[in-house]
Amino acid sequence: MTSAYSDNANFKTRRYAETVLLSLVACHECDLLHEKLELRQGEVARCVRCNAFLYSNKPNSIDRALAVTLAALIMFVVANAFPFLAISVSGNSQSISIVSAVFALSDNGMWLLGLLCFSFILFIPLLRVVGLLYILLPLRFSSRLPGLELVFRGIVTMSPWSMMEIYLLGAVVALVKLASMANIELGLSFWAFALLNLLSALAAQMVDTHTLWEFMSQSRGGRKSIIDGGSHR
Repeated sequence: MTSAYSDNANFKTRRYAETVLLSLVACHECDLLHEKLELRQGEVARCVRCNAFLYSNKPNSIDRALAVTLAALIMFVVANAFPFLAISVSGNSQSISIVSAVFALSDNGMWLLGLLCFSFILFIPLLRVVGLLYILLPLRFSSRLPGLELVFRGIVTMSPWSMMEIYLLGAVVALVKLASMANIELGLSFWAFALLNLLSALAAQMVDTHTLWEFMSQSRGGRKSIIDGGSHR
């Protein structure tokens, strides 16, 4: 009897702690804890100590982020399905795609560099886009799939390792240097890849981290389910 009472008390304590944590947000700059208040659409919450951004309430944030993420996935497919550019020198023309450029490194003995390019330019960006869709689609229809929190943590962890913009910048620099030596024609893949970089950055700005956590919390009942769960235990 004592053991059952102790387990129930511990459960209620954990539930209360979870409820308190869901109501707090820490400043990324100075670590000051704030009580998380409900904002009207378009409002922004800032730290009372250092005025740093905390979170915001963006109108239709899930719908907009989902639309941009779907567009990014389409651009990813187009960017890898068509030639990136064509180079003509003395009447000899050769086209290259992003995928063929990555595997050309391995064919020339630079397999480690090829593996890194494949991971940072193709694999990780694709995982980020698919992961966002895995989160946003069920949230859009007020449902949830297993492992949403784990997938979101993975997206946040992978974000610094997605280097499509670096690849694009390097390609532009190389094209400028080669322009005087060869005739270069940009392919559909180049423009799709440039648009993909823009859409990826835009999708990241559509929904901030706190907003997504809040939606995921609501999809499993949010604070009310935690309180009710503790009271009905």
